[in-house]
Amino acid sequence: MNKKQRDTINSICKKLGTSKTKFLVDNIRNHIKDEISVIEIQEWTRLSPQYSKEVVDLIRSFECHESICIALEMQDEMYSDKLKDSTSTRLVMTSPITGNRIGHTLGNFRKIIETANKEIILVGYVFNNIEGQMDPIIESLMSATSRGINVKIFFEKGASAKTLNNIWKKNKESVPPELFVYKRKDKNSVLHAKVLIKDDDVILVTSANMTGSAMETNIEFGILHEGKLAMDAKKMLYDLIEKGYMVKDN
Repeated sequence: MNKKQRDTINSICKKLGTSKTKFLVDNIRNHIKDEISVIEIQEWTRLSPQYSKEVVDLIRSFECHESICIALEMQDEMYSDKLKDSTSTRLVMTSPITGNRIGHTLGNFRKIIETANKEIILVGYVFNNIEGQMDPIIESLMSATSRGINVKIFFEKGASAKTLNNIWKKNKESVPPELFVYKRKDKNSVLHAKVLIKDDDVILVTSANMTGSAMETNIEFGILHEGKLAMDAKKMLYDLIEKGYMVKDN
């Protein structure tokens, strides 16, 4: 399939939507041995005569009708998945003001952790719990490990890991998370990412560090996404462990 064919198929699927694309495919299959006219395309799609002619030219550019049907079905599926991904991505922020459909950083952190089914991965540059400001998230993490959720936390430096580990030691009934620190191989390199991953399908990428100020008083922006990007990010972190860039610190 050449670029012109791909572009035309993509345009058809966007113009028609899933139901109309399926209707077009069904009609092409019903006329698999027949020559299809511009008028027939117009009747099936309600497209303009000029655009209907482009569709006819597209059909004729394929060796057989079944080939164009498969190409249309594949493109429609890809387009539908793209739309699904775009609607499952939303803004999360810490701010003195709020907006419609904007989630709050602290609330989303807790919700993600508390709804995990098997695994939580938390990546941060720094962690501190001045005046107990991070207690809500610590409580959520302790609850997660206690119910068997595998929790991995990645830090830039051992000081943050030590601080969190000391908090855990005070609660001996709670299973501690796996703590990792960045073993840099370039002195100018730092772990600066702030990421929260739930299971294989939810990821929050944010400017917020694991501090009370970031969760409550700063202005921080993040993107919460439900989809396969979470698995891609998780795989990258596991690769960093395997290659020795992340080492256990507890």
